[in-house]
Amino acid sequence: MHKKESTMRKLILLCVLALALTACADVPEETTAVTPSVTTTEPSVTVRFAPETMQPPVIEEPTLYSFSFIAAGDNMAYYGNVRDAASNAKGTDKKYDFTPSYTTIKPIVEQYDLAFINQEVLMCGAGYDLSYYPRFNVPQELGDAVVDAGFDIIGMANNHMLDKGESGLLATLDYWEKQPVTLTGAYRNREDFENITVIKQNGITIALLSFTYATNGISLPQNSEVYIPYIDNDLVARKVAEAEALADITIVSIHWGTEFSFKVNSQQTEVAAIICENGGDVILGHHPHVIQPIEWIESGENKTLCVYSLGNFMAEMEKDSKILGGMISFDVEKLGEDGKAEVKNVLFTPTVFDYTKSFYNNHIYLLENYTAEQAKAHGMSYYGNSTTLARLKKYVTDTISAEFLPDFLKTTE
Repeated sequence: MHKKESTMRKLILLCVLALALTACADVPEETTAVTPSVTTTEPSVTVRFAPETMQPPVIEEPTLYSFSFIAAGDNMAYYGNVRDAASNAKGTDKKYDFTPSYTTIKPIVEQYDLAFINQEVLMCGAGYDLSYYPRFNVPQELGDAVVDAGFDIIGMANNHMLDKGESGLLATLDYWEKQPVTLTGAYRNREDFENITVIKQNGITIALLSFTYATNGISLPQNSEVYIPYIDNDLVARKVAEAEALADITIVSIHWGTEFSFKVNSQQTEVAAIICENGGDVILGHHPHVIQPIEWIESGENKTLCVYSLGNFMAEMEKDSKILGGMISFDVEKLGEDGKAEVKNVLFTPTVFDYTKSFYNNHIYLLENYTAEQAKAHGMSYYGNSTTLARLKKYVTDTISAEFLPDFLKTTE
């Protein structure tokens, strides 16, 4: 009995122990607390990048605007020129033909976007007698040849512009206004002068101004409305400043200086400084009938290309210094609509005006292509004068800085 109870107790203890072990197996192990997730009504978004959007943004470069420009000096016709032009016209329907004088330089001028010439003699047309020094009036066919050669900006401010009085100037204006050119330097009234001529070329605006030192002592009638732009320092300063406010670049044609002198005088330097101070970009000088220096003038942030004298382009004068002239060429560039226009690539191309002893075969040559034989045979021998090719070249190299010269004048022969 004792033994049986003991056995029963052991069985009961084993059952209790088994139940306890089973209960422990159902209890989860201790874990780290986890924040419950929150479900929202917004859909999930998957962001994808297209390959092209991962490239750096393309920055457009501003447009480079530019135009090319060339200018020639004093264009005049004497009796010999006119007689030669009449000879050239024989067998045609023309009375005069000046175009052969320009055949050599025409292909050069035509390459440029804009071409200026200082037209120093009147061309009054019907009702006016032809005349020469000291009061010029030549056939209008000279103007036809100038246009044919490619010149499209005509400068008229010079000491001969009143050689035939007010009516002669107006008649010449009538002619030019019918041609495909832009005029500067002669004005029908003061309002015309004050309204600055502005042209546009290849996205760049150009203001054109002109002045002359005198008109050979000839005055307009007191009741005349015609306006002559005489050089006055205050007037020059005001008009240049106004021009700069209107355009990207200002070009000033000016008749000044001492005749037949290679040296610049005090009025030239004074007025040139005024033009520079007020923002003028280019000065084209005329009147001395010989070439004069070319230089850059600076005032503060302003920089001006100053050509003191381009010399004679076409003129039957008697000395070798006066048959030598030149053309100045350059490019104008502007980066972007609001960029500052700059003058670049300046080049002086020397020319020679040639004629025979009988004053026929008038022709403008490039000095580069002119020969020693031509120089020796030049028609200035009629006046007892002579020249050589070397002497003509020396005039240029002694006067014009090497930075503006073509390569053929930079080499030593």
